[in-house]
Amino acid sequence: MDEDIFEKILRTESVFKDQATLGQAWVPKKNQKLLARDSEIKKLTAIHRPIIDTEGSYSVNTLVLGIGGIGKTLTVRFFGRRFREAVLKRDIKLTIEYYDCLQHRTKSSILRNISERLHYSAGHGYSDNEIMEQILKELRKREESLLIILDEVHNLSSDDILALFNASIGFGEANTRFCIIAISRPTDWYKVDNEKISSRTQDILRMEQYSKDEAMEIMKYRRNLAFREGVLEDDNLELITDIVTENKNMRIGIDMMRACGIRADEHGLSSINSEMILESRNLINPTFRADVIDNLRLHEQVALWSVAKSLLNSGEPYTKVEETYEIYQMLCEDLKIKPHVSMSFRKYIRNLADVKAIHKDYLNPTIEKKGRQLEIKLTDISADKLCEYFEKNIPHE
Repeated sequence: MDEDIFEKILRTESVFKDQATLGQAWVPKKNQKLLARDSEIKKLTAIHRPIIDTEGSYSVNTLVLGIGGIGKTLTVRFFGRRFREAVLKRDIKLTIEYYDCLQHRTKSSILRNISERLHYSAGHGYSDNEIMEQILKELRKREESLLIILDEVHNLSSDDILALFNASIGFGEANTRFCIIAISRPTDWYKVDNEKISSRTQDILRMEQYSKDEAMEIMKYRRNLAFREGVLEDDNLELITDIVTENKNMRIGIDMMRACGIRADEHGLSSINSEMILESRNLINPTFRADVIDNLRLHEQVALWSVAKSLLNSGEPYTKVEETYEIYQMLCEDLKIKPHVSMSFRKYIRNLADVKAIHKDYLNPTIEKKGRQLEIKLTDISADKLCEYFEKNIPHE
């Protein structure tokens, strides 16, 4: 590749003023705003105010529910940042930790990470209950409160969720400085919720989708943060907002703005036009969560790729484990990696189902086929788009 390509792009002024403000990890800074979520921030503040009023001796479990792409994570993380600033002004100690349960899939992983963040190591050989008890003792000793945010909490097992929610009962509410905000989509939450978990959930915040006017206000604000003046005019921004409203998903609009900006920089353009917007729309799937795939291990990714290839080859809406495993072996050969045994592959299929990347159903035995048959379907994205994604993102010869 000609090295002048790098210099040519880097010498051209970018259309972006701050591309990071369109990233999924963005949280408004002190001089920035969170729009259209005042009521949610007020409720979260009222719920957690006793941390200030009781100087920390307080515990509560809060559940935040809402469909994808409406700012659940952004709202909770914004609240956490601003609430901690308010608490520290009053000389009260508060630590807030965020956990994406796609990465931290077990209670053990979360508890051990908390102990490390508190600079207190429980060491090896301790049970989860012992680690939890030591964490709570450490918080009392320091007179410090801990608020943990569990995003995509449905990726934990029901038993693990209950154990975390149960901290104040198991160790005494008066002695607990441990609060939880759990985030999930309603359809995902109902798969792990049960009577015991519900009884330990003190508050539920149900977030609604944005209205068209709210969506337009947010899109204008995010545009002004991200782009230089004149890059994305109002009429083109309205086109993106219409797509946001149609899909009931703000994230797709943010991703479209970022994709269009990158394309403009790639081709040395100074503005974004309607053609670029419509093309970017076809590249972005509103329900496709790339972060889910990025957090999978390599062989889990290859297993998911093999599911997509099997569906694409057959044209059927579902596939079987045996058929998929054969394709997995061929993909491993193409990728120059050693395929794992069938038992390990089945474990990867279970893991993919746990993170909602696939859906699996067991069919009852028939006269022709004894034993239960497992059918596998994709959930969030079409097989061809998924294959295209892996072709671009998994290195292979």
